[in-house]
Amino acid sequence: MEDTLKHSWTDHDELEVLAAARRNNEILRGVVTSVSTKSTRVLEEGKYILKEVEVAEFLLERSSIKAYCPAHEFSDREYRSLTGFVGSFQEFIVQNILLDDQIAFVSVKEADQIKKELFWEKLINADQNNELRDETYQGVISGYNPETGNTFVRINGMDCFMRRNDWDHGRVRNIASLVDRGATINVKVIWIDQESKLVQVSKRATTEDPFNQLEALFDEKAIVAGKVTTVHAIHGIFIKLDNGIEVKGMKPARIEDPEVGDIVTCRIRTIDKKNRHCKVVIIGYPRGKKKRKDLGGFLFDE
Repeated sequence: MEDTLKHSWTDHDELEVLAAARRNNEILRGVVTSVSTKSTRVLEEGKYILKEVEVAEFLLERSSIKAYCPAHEFSDREYRSLTGFVGSFQEFIVQNILLDDQIAFVSVKEADQIKKELFWEKLINADQNNELRDETYQGVISGYNPETGNTFVRINGMDCFMRRNDWDHGRVRNIASLVDRGATINVKVIWIDQESKLVQVSKRATTEDPFNQLEALFDEKAIVAGKVTTVHAIHGIFIKLDNGIEVKGMKPARIEDPEVGDIVTCRIRTIDKKNRHCKVVIIGYPRGKKKRKDLGGFLFDE
């Protein structure tokens, strides 16, 4: 065993930390430091046998203790490889301690099951009391479905889904470019199906609607700043405002035509909060209008 896995503990105090966690079924936290295929003991039909399996190595938080999780104990889902989880923090319980080999095996899957049951019970109670959207949860992005555009977020061991429109208040053209597996995001639970145990979450619901700010600015007849994102012969001009909302832009004849990347000042003309539409009129270029020396020169401008 020493040839395949490093010792999990170096002294009695570290062993006692692992032993106490196992006795109390305590959920521990650690970072995945490496993933590799090892020859290790795997529990099958009540017996440990030597087998080649992919193993995630953990370093317990705020300690030098190592622990090992075979791929089949990492998740209910089957992954082609666990290498994408290197560097991520996971929670787990101590499943077994091999004293002779000085190796501790842990299970992310069992910890997820414990957390999942407690989380689901909490959601049912919140739903019954109309308090489902009251709490913000920290979740980890676990995947993305390019066919549906749904992002999968794991909260307390439960895989939830988030639709494309729930990512942000603004228009999201390429959600795949924003999804980073293993990244932590804040979400609210907005819907559950008790029969199928489906949970829908929303990142957008955790932030104030920027259209509220636009309405206030419109009432104040304020000037807003933005950056030109699109100039199209048919679809027109689109501008991304400071608050992240992309709006339709119009230009008086006296104003020089904008180019993508131009910083502009605008006045809000119309707001349709229900349909998420806003139109602005360009009134100037606060940084001046860029002059393009040649067709490709703008690519190298600072």
